[in-house]
Amino acid sequence: MRLFRFVGWYYFKYFLIVLLALELFFVGIDSLKYADKMPDSANMIILFFTYDILFALNYTLPISLLLAMVLFYITFIKSNQYTALLSIGFSKCQILSPIFLISLFFTAVYVGLNATPFVYMEEKTQNLIYKDNSLSVSEHLLVKYNDDYVYFDKINPLLQKAQNIKVFRLKDKTLESYAEAKEAFFEDKYWILHDTTIYEMPLKFELGANALSTTRLKTFKTLKNFRPKVLDTIYQNKPAVSITDALLSLHALVRQNADTKKVRSFLYVFAILPFFVPFLSVLIAYFSPSLARYENLALLGLKFIIITLVVWGLFFALGKFSISGILIPEIGVLSPFFVFLSLSLWYFKKLNKRL
Repeated sequence: MRLFRFVGWYYFKYFLIVLLALELFFVGIDSLKYADKMPDSANMIILFFTYDILFALNYTLPISLLLAMVLFYITFIKSNQYTALLSIGFSKCQILSPIFLISLFFTAVYVGLNATPFVYMEEKTQNLIYKDNSLSVSEHLLVKYNDDYVYFDKINPLLQKAQNIKVFRLKDKTLESYAEAKEAFFEDKYWILHDTTIYEMPLKFELGANALSTTRLKTFKTLKNFRPKVLDTIYQNKPAVSITDALLSLHALVRQNADTKKVRSFLYVFAILPFFVPFLSVLIAYFSPSLARYENLALLGLKFIIITLVVWGLFFALGKFSISGILIPEIGVLSPFFVFLSLSLWYFKKLNKRL
């Protein structure tokens, strides 16, 4: 327990220092970028910085955990504290365990945040800067739902509102009815079309018979569990969706026998991929020398920093390629992750045997 507190505190301290520095850098750059577009209200400025800080965590948190590992091992080896701990009987695995568990904890917290509206902080920041919701409005969406094809002229996920909706119902590949409404709202898991006009057509046209019947309804339900944010993210080129919305979307798309590649990519990237961070600590621990004289620590630190950033960048790029549809998510995300996981576990078994 004393070892955990001793090692864990040093690692946690380096993590906080790096995280604070990266957050200040990120927010500072964004402040300069949007200096001439900042809101006039002090409350809005505070909201901007809050949203921007939370958005920056998507990048700064994993990088801070990785760089803190490098700082910990380099400083501990340089001060001979690492050698001292090994000489009094502690194993390399025991010294690694506090670092691994702390990074695992913060990674789990990050994944938990990805199941909340935390994922949409970038969008909220942009809306504050441009002072309207125009960036959130998507246009011309066509969605298949059971035997219906639903068309949205405009949809605003933040207001959960859509305009100029048309619903085409098919039976045996033949148009059976057509409904339209000027506006709709997402309520109680359904899209509710208000003041709807429904045009019904017979499957077989007969001479002298009515070819078209018109019905007007105050409300009309369609698209169960197709949340506005899910529609906006899946059918438009948006950067992120929360794990909760992705799961609901996956369930709805599976029921419709629709393509789930993009949703699966989101789930893998936000729920599984972040866990490469704690396992990278195993590789850093394995290649760290027991004595300072065994390596050029300045060069070793540079190598570790480059390797950690390259690994992070590689997983980040593979995730983006999978989301964009270039790679199958199981090949682009899961396969590299489990290969990396297997490699880390193999090095972990050999960790105590390395001098």
